[in-house]
Amino acid sequence: MRLRIEPFWTVAILIVAASLCHAQVVETDQGEARAGSALSVRQKADAGDSGAQYELGLEAEQRQDYRDAFKWFQLAAKQGLNGAQVDLAYLYVTGFGTVKDLEQAVHWYSLAAAQGNPNGEYSLGICYLHGEGIEQNSALARKWISLALSHGDGSRSVNAMGLTYETGPETDLNEALKWYQKAAEMGYREAQYNVCRLTAQGLVSPADYKRATDWCSTLAESGDPWGEYGLARMLEEGVGTQPDLKKAAEWYTKSAEQGNPAAQFSLAAVYSQGKGVPKDLVEAYKWAMIAGAKKHPEARDFMEGLTVRMTSRQISSAQSLALKWTQEHPLDPESSQTLDHIVYNTP
Repeated sequence: MRLRIEPFWTVAILIVAASLCHAQVVETDQGEARAGSALSVRQKADAGDSGAQYELGLEAEQRQDYRDAFKWFQLAAKQGLNGAQVDLAYLYVTGFGTVKDLEQAVHWYSLAAAQGNPNGEYSLGICYLHGEGIEQNSALARKWISLALSHGDGSRSVNAMGLTYETGPETDLNEALKWYQKAAEMGYREAQYNVCRLTAQGLVSPADYKRATDWCSTLAESGDPWGEYGLARMLEEGVGTQPDLKKAAEWYTKSAEQGNPAAQFSLAAVYSQGKGVPKDLVEAYKWAMIAGAKKHPEARDFMEGLTVRMTSRQISSAQSLALKWTQEHPLDPESSQTLDHIVYNTP
């Protein structure tokens, strides 16, 4: 099989924080949950104290005992504690400690949002944005994300406002870029990558490749794996600069070593062709196998194409190297959920 490298970005990303229909652990009710008492937290929880129940849920979640966390979050959520409602919804999103159920997640996010909880408002907006557990509706997504902003949610909601103009049946990429730029200037990394991504692809008018280079370089130098990947793509394709295959391979490697499946697949491609690195089919197969384990949709076909060019000994060696790498770089169970929300798109 002849490898075909697509121009510009093989991967268009609406990534991580704003791609998951959930929010992080809420602080709104945590102070209440930690209020002092002569009784133990467990005694208070067993007696029906919602704050104590929520605290036990947080402790269980911290030790990754999600079944126990679900039990306590559910008890507190049913009593109206909005922080527990958000965290219970998150468990329904991921399927940690319970059966994955996006409609239930929306239900609990809605209850928290109705109380003005910014995490609930943001998460409900993201559910509407992507049609997760509820019918997709960009206008309602924008409404709830705007409310989260008005209630103190910061740069992630600014970035998510950009997503509402990029995702859905009606798009306005220039408006999306305005929001991404604002969030990027607030230091939000996903937004910095989004500015890089849109400008590097020339999807906004006027094209501004210098801005793309600046943001991708800033993000890459900070050690962000998507910034590293974006800068590598620009260097490989010569977007806004002269192509530099050696530096592109170096940035792909840095990003791949941090677990970025897009970079892992691109690194496999450059090793298979010897672009900026010595041609090495064993390394190519290794990185493709790792990317495939991270759900990259093109990895399997790519590996099949490599096998006709490799000996059985080379394949066995590559598989051993890939297994060793994955054992040395285990996935965090929560981080692994983001892999389902990477949108791989060939322009």
